[in-house]
Amino acid sequence: MLVLLLWVVATLLWWAFAFAPLPSEPPEWLSAARHACFGAADNGLPAAHGWMLLVLGPTSFLIGIAALWGRELPASLARAVRGRGGQSVIAVLALAVAFEGAWVLRKVEAARTVGAWAQAIHDEAALPADYPRQTAPAPDFSLVDQHGQSLSLGRLAGRPVVLTFVFAHCQTLCPLVVETLKHASQDAEPTPVLLITLDPWRDTPSSLPGIARQWAVPGAFRVLSSRRVDEVRRVAERYGVTSMRDERTGDITHPGLVFLIDADGRLAYTFSNPPPAWVREGLRRLGQTRVLAG
Repeated sequence: MLVLLLWVVATLLWWAFAFAPLPSEPPEWLSAARHACFGAADNGLPAAHGWMLLVLGPTSFLIGIAALWGRELPASLARAVRGRGGQSVIAVLALAVAFEGAWVLRKVEAARTVGAWAQAIHDEAALPADYPRQTAPAPDFSLVDQHGQSLSLGRLAGRPVVLTFVFAHCQTLCPLVVETLKHASQDAEPTPVLLITLDPWRDTPSSLPGIARQWAVPGAFRVLSSRRVDEVRRVAERYGVTSMRDERTGDITHPGLVFLIDADGRLAYTFSNPPPAWVREGLRRLGQTRVLAG
């Protein structure tokens, strides 16, 4: 029974080493060791050889245990189930397996989302002609950008604006949202693109220049935050962006919403996980509308 218990604990630790979220600034040896053991696919999951180690490693040990103690294991398990101590240990292990299983499934689901975003970047499907156009005023705000300057939405009146919510420590959706908007702005006239953080706890105004360099944003992009956490969170709430923050890791789950605001400050289009072609076409329609209105 003891050897089987050690096998379960070792397997849980092995999988935790592969999937546990790293701190915002992990030790270099930890990142290097995990990469050496499991590699990294484009979607953030272990590479093919990493999956083989995750599955074959514990399986080979279990086969060895069965070969050496196969006859004694059933009787040992039966004794453990009858005793209160054994029942408690089994219950704790079952909870640990369930918790870690849910943890891994979340990582896999996030990877699937990344795959969908990666496909979207290369998807040039046209924005439907009847895609709903909104007319409600876009909520105004005033935040600080990567240049240390205060920027309000009202100051950008007279031209379309692209707005989304991301954060620097995000390793899944956010980099792809930024890449989508960079692709969308390549062939268009310079359009202000506002990247408002969902993580004002860590994405403070002093860190914004580094974030802008990390994402290699063009000159028309503004990365926005504030010294007041509640001020940034209130902006997200006013745009209907819901998010959940893991207080232990700081990770944030959120939708990939992109907003297009017309030159009159109206919230014209709301996209979820849009391809660059949709953003480009939306901006083209807003430009045409402004010309016709003039």
